[in-house]
Amino acid sequence: MEKRTTPTPVIRSASRTVWLPLLILLLAAGLRLYRLDAVPPGLTHDEANNVYDAASVLRGARPAYFPVAQGKEPLYLYNVALTMALLGPTPFAMRLTSAWWGLLLVALTYAWARRAFDRPTALWTATGLALSFWGVSTSRLGLRAITLPALFTAALLALVADGRPPTANHRPPSAIRYLLPGLFLGLTLYTYLAARLLPAIPLLFGLYLLLTDRQRWWQRWRPWGVSLLIAALVAAPLFAYLQAHPSAEIRIGQLDQPLRLLLKGDPGPLMAKIYEGLHLFSFRGDGFIPYNIPGRPLLDPLTSLLFYAGLLIALRRWREPAHALALLWLVVGFFPALATGVDAAHLRAIAAQPVLYLFPALTLERLRTGGPGRAAPRLAVPILVLLAFAPVAFLTLRDYFLRWPNDRDVRVHYHVDLMAIAEAVRRGPEEEPVAISSFYPGQYHDPRILQAVLGEAGPPLRWFDGRQALYLPPASAARLILPQAVPLDDALWALVRPHATLLERVELRPDDFDPAFAIYRWSPEETLAALQPRLEAPLRPDRQPVAVGASLTFLGYRLQGEPSAGQTLLLLTLWQVEAPLPPDRDAVLFTQLLDGQNQVVAQQDRLDAPSWQWQPGDRFLQLHRLTLPADLPPGTYTLITGVYTVPDRVDAVLAGHEPDPAIPRLTVYVEGKPV
Repeated sequence: MEKRTTPTPVIRSASRTVWLPLLILLLAAGLRLYRLDAVPPGLTHDEANNVYDAASVLRGARPAYFPVAQGKEPLYLYNVALTMALLGPTPFAMRLTSAWWGLLLVALTYAWARRAFDRPTALWTATGLALSFWGVSTSRLGLRAITLPALFTAALLALVADGRPPTANHRPPSAIRYLLPGLFLGLTLYTYLAARLLPAIPLLFGLYLLLTDRQRWWQRWRPWGVSLLIAALVAAPLFAYLQAHPSAEIRIGQLDQPLRLLLKGDPGPLMAKIYEGLHLFSFRGDGFIPYNIPGRPLLDPLTSLLFYAGLLIALRRWREPAHALALLWLVVGFFPALATGVDAAHLRAIAAQPVLYLFPALTLERLRTGGPGRAAPRLAVPILVLLAFAPVAFLTLRDYFLRWPNDRDVRVHYHVDLMAIAEAVRRGPEEEPVAISSFYPGQYHDPRILQAVLGEAGPPLRWFDGRQALYLPPASAARLILPQAVPLDDALWALVRPHATLLERVELRPDDFDPAFAIYRWSPEETLAALQPRLEAPLRPDRQPVAVGASLTFLGYRLQGEPSAGQTLLLLTLWQVEAPLPPDRDAVLFTQLLDGQNQVVAQQDRLDAPSWQWQPGDRFLQLHRLTLPADLPPGTYTLITGVYTVPDRVDAVLAGHEPDPAIPRLTVYVEGKPV
């Protein structure tokens, strides 16, 4: 008969069975909900796109996969949509969803560790996760990765986490225990890209049992096999979609280069990445500042020592299924980060987040008991709690809530300037259009930030990069917002200045990358009326506006200065939108300088008033800068301009052939380079 030890104080009281886990959950909730509306300090582009995609579900969209932003699995976004249905389509609803998943993860981690090991180990593990910078950070980001560890932990809890040996009273698993593990594991594949590796854990664990404990393997292979089959059926619609739409997912191709080289016989790049990734634990952490203080390791020095000691304990006890499972989980969960390097490891290794904190817990439990069969000193638990977790709590509070959100680069990545612009737009009249100069005026970038904050309400917005373009809404009065970091080009500002009145200058922090922005009351119609006499009308096919495709009309141009070899040719063009483009097409303006044989000697392709927002009647100015070769012979050249769409570009000029007669063109004389 097995000798039983006297229960120690930490597990003697029945009341503590309830209040200790509850206290841990309250601590976790406090760290995940405190100032959730202010930290992180704004929105990243990815988060803003998630707000938009989740809101689209409320509007009736039901995609099996979201292809925007390199592809996104749908489970998180549907969950955010559910929260939005209760609280409204706001960024806060998204962050609250993440916090809920983070809190659920702490509870599931406790449940798994208690079943696989014991209650004290579960308490140590859950406390480490609840207080950790990594756990707090990922629970407050509006990103889908947070759903992965919670669902996978639930799957292991139901599937393989029972580390207790079989007994004569063991009953075959019920149908619900067949269903739940497969359901959770299948749903895990709808969370985040790193989940694709996780079915390897139950498969490898099954192989481990086959080699070390045939009795248990024979007892469990059938329910596990059924569960894995259910998981495959649950995940089948996702993979069927990806098989039918291979272009929807491009992220794998950007990350798997070391593995491709390994398959070709070159293990060097993968080994270098793994060596770099091993520093994550204690030496050099994730370098991507939206998720971490660059270089901050996952574990502080004391917790690192506890982790490595716990790792040794697990390795020494590898024949015990619970320890073997934990080791497999740690290795497979961290492999995406080990294979791709430390940057963004906070997300790529998130599958291993729960089990990481198990290993320090093994050491703490060994210290508490002094080993099997020994009772703990009465003060052992309070001392261990104080020594192990007080530094963790202090560092998390300081680093996450004070250091990280106030870092200049964090404020840049979370677009604090655009959040302030959104509030300024909200304060203005809703019927007056707003033109905003921006570094990233593309549809899925800066505009998404304001759309996430303002929702469907608010004035019509037009976006452009003022260093190269100016958008002119069809209105007698509009607001023009010019950030200090993205001002209008001098040539464009000279056109706007007589017709604009400063309303407000909003100051942010002096050390911000974009420390201020100005808001003007502006008349686009007056600007256009004053501009038109200064422009030349198109020269071909006549002196009237030229239709360029079905969406644009070329209204005129102005050539700045005298073109010279080795210098920059500056051309200003004016365009009018006749019809919006299809949603799957983006326009690009091209400008080419052709020699007498119709060979391209200089070219620029760009559009800084993006076509995703075009509406009939809109006008915009575009600056074209062509760098002329230093050895360009003096003489007469032909300058042409036009538009093509991406991805189906058609060359405007085939080498040696005459351009399309409908393309606007201008004959220019290029002077020789001065000697």
